[in-house]
Amino acid sequence: MDLETIIQTRRSVRIFSDKPLEKEQLESLGLAAIWAPTGGNAQPWYFIIITGKGTIKVIKTLSPGLLGNPQAVIAVLADKQYNVRKMGQVGETLALMDCSMAAQNIMLRAWDLGIGSCAVRSFNQKALQEILEIPEHISVELLITLGYPGHEPAPPPRRESVIQWDRFHGET
Repeated sequence: MDLETIIQTRRSVRIFSDKPLEKEQLESLGLAAIWAPTGGNAQPWYFIIITGKGTIKVIKTLSPGLLGNPQAVIAVLADKQYNVRKMGQVGETLALMDCSMAAQNIMLRAWDLGIGSCAVRSFNQKALQEILEIPEHISVELLITLGYPGHEPAPPPRRESVIQWDRFHGET
């Protein structure tokens, strides 16, 4: 698939088939993540690829937005303290931006491989840190559910009028 098609056809998939994902595919998603842009090349992120059915089941109980039965979940983590030490106070915001760009890379690469994904932000931070043995100073910023699509969601409409040239021309 070409990049434009990947960008325009990727959807949030919440219903997954039972077909397992291959380790090589998941490794490819991790590599896509680490090649995302990062402010000052700080790379304030970690990525935990979770494939254990028991662990995923527990995570689902802590994450009301995590729907379906994904074959894997990637937890996107940020070390904001590291980024603040390296870049000053702006480092906290940049860590979130860096993690967001890495998450987008993961989801686009997944779709390129025929794997559906969905970004989830509703979860119990403290419980996830405990279950995944994440130090207190590192936060889970996003969960990305993964699996072969069990359905294909219809594309939502997009407002092209938000693209403006040279200056702001007003709200649409």
